[in-house]
Amino acid sequence: MDLDQRQQATGRDRSFSPRGLVAMNEPDEILTPRRAYIKRNGTPAALNRRLIVMSNRAPIRIVREGREERLEPTVGGVGTTFLRLLECNGGLWIAWSGGQKTPAPKLMPPGEPRFKIVFAPLSEQDISDYYHGMCNRGLWPLMHFMTPKCHFSTQQWSRYVRVNQAFARIACEEVAARDVLWVQDFHLALVPHLVRQQCRELPIGIFWHVPFPPEQLMRILPWREEFLHGMLGADVVGFHTQSYATHFLNCCHNILHLDVSHERGEVILGSRRVRAAPFPLGIPADFFSSLAASPRVAGRAQRIRRSLGTPVMVLGVDRLDYTKGILERLLGFERFLEQNPSWHRRVTLVLIAVPSRTKVTDYANLKRELDELVGHVVGRFSSDGWVPLRYLYTQFGAEELVAYYRAADVALLTPLRDGMNLVAKEFVASRVRDDGVLILSEFAGAAEELSEALLVNPYNADEIAERLREAVEMAPAEQSLRMRTMRNKVEANNLERWSESFLAELAEEGEFAQGSPEAVRV
Repeated sequence: MDLDQRQQATGRDRSFSPRGLVAMNEPDEILTPRRAYIKRNGTPAALNRRLIVMSNRAPIRIVREGREERLEPTVGGVGTTFLRLLECNGGLWIAWSGGQKTPAPKLMPPGEPRFKIVFAPLSEQDISDYYHGMCNRGLWPLMHFMTPKCHFSTQQWSRYVRVNQAFARIACEEVAARDVLWVQDFHLALVPHLVRQQCRELPIGIFWHVPFPPEQLMRILPWREEFLHGMLGADVVGFHTQSYATHFLNCCHNILHLDVSHERGEVILGSRRVRAAPFPLGIPADFFSSLAASPRVAGRAQRIRRSLGTPVMVLGVDRLDYTKGILERLLGFERFLEQNPSWHRRVTLVLIAVPSRTKVTDYANLKRELDELVGHVVGRFSSDGWVPLRYLYTQFGAEELVAYYRAADVALLTPLRDGMNLVAKEFVASRVRDDGVLILSEFAGAAEELSEALLVNPYNADEIAERLREAVEMAPAEQSLRMRTMRNKVEANNLERWSESFLAELAEEGEFAQGSPEAVRV
């Protein structure tokens, strides 16, 4: 995400610019005053512990041009969510750089450093077995309930263990008294237990950004016991929805034979109790709404609509991933065109597919299938200069993406399984006129919050077609009521509220207190 735009949209004067980032040569440890960070009842409060965030990928990528290098913020997922949190809170981020070389730690932003990034070393074999293998071909499909796509090997699991140990070692080397560790996602499920063995008093939380499968599916993982025990090193295990937290508790009870309390959301480990609870992930809603309201984005949205030449625009935005239901979405759109010839030459579907995991065979196959299906739909229905589908296989910056959000009349988001689906929330936050319609898969975590959307079974092409017809024919008053209600929800449960609720729970479970601001090491 373009942080220049974020700075303009949010009014912050300490966000770093991607053009202003340079490699830092300052000492690894510095002192900087911490300001107010976690909001409590609308009043800023300060966290008197240093926050250590750990994730598979860093929030930046290093771009080298000759002997020069610059740092650019990454787009999507953990990058856009936690970058803002650490910009506000200060602290430390431990992550893989995304390449084979291990850069020196970076202090950011330049001028007034607020946090440090320390990079975990991953070899070429680590990347192949841990990331492309165990994470992308094993755990990712398992977490999304797509077991036929699961591929497991002992070699890849051994690398997964090794990489988790490397991350844990860095945490143990960096941790200081009164720190708190917040681990992100399934790539690092073993880290909480590994760190707990060395730092028994350290408050540790892990947030699960993807779904969590039910016990019957979790049993497919050959190393299910080690995996679950790794997660149980945390004090708090957070999920997007209550159903995923329940699945985790059931796994702990039925696979590990541990005592659990569903009423309290706890796993009992002798004298320790691990809390498992839902914390629906929010977005920086103010950033998206401010950007959508800017004259430049409004002008770009108008140009997008004019270029289509039809009165109604339907938008789909996803990473190109088999969990996102992109093929099923196109089949539903095709059915809509079959059943509603009166809407021919009046509706255009804009499908934005962001390249993802191009080295993984399943994703390469999906790209080929999508290309073929797009060609089929375009060839079947195009007439008199009207093309029913515009397919964009690319990645947009924040401003361009929000322009598409604002230009669309309908967002069609149909994941087959999704932990949350932040695109749905971004679309809602960008509808500054309280117009438009959101069609959302009932299997997305966001469906529990955004109940005013038109919910759909993504496997049912006829139902997708019916929801599309309902959306394009919906009266403006009903659109406004539904969208305004969803925008209120997205603005209330924003990024700050989400991080506040998780850290407050971790504060209580880890028994660490909040107090006045103090000098902290970043």
